[in-house]
Amino acid sequence: MKPELGAGGWPIARLVALAEASPAEEVCGLLVSGTGGEVEPWPFTNVSATPASAFEFEPRELLGALRRLDEAGGRLVAVYHSHLAGGAGLSPRDVAGALVDGAPVLPGAAQVVVALEGGRARRIRAHRWTGQGFEPSDLWWR
Repeated sequence: MKPELGAGGWPIARLVALAEASPAEEVCGLLVSGTGGEVEPWPFTNVSATPASAFEFEPRELLGALRRLDEAGGRLVAVYHSHLAGGAGLSPRDVAGALVDGAPVLPGAAQVVVALEGGRARRIRAHRWTGQGFEPSDLWWR
């Protein structure tokens, strides 16, 4: 059975809206949980030189967000971004950016990909680090 847009505590409808609002460039950001436990997206500016095929955070924006999250007592749940084509799997570039020396840059944070086809979201998949690699899990599809 296909999960509904708000299923499982993930902000699926919001991720779909963010990705579909930017069909020519990958969107990116963090999924964070506040003290109330609700997960929400914090969108970032994609500063990649090739935003149609890659995402990159501006380091000061990322550090500022992590500081705000820490000060508020929140928790980093995931890094999210969209793929304009090619599905919801992690690309080699995604994996390389998520790891340093074979370990996650942001331990405990999943990697979430929103896959677009023709500008419409088709699948959202979370990838969680197992210690050996990233294990995918579909969150939503249509």
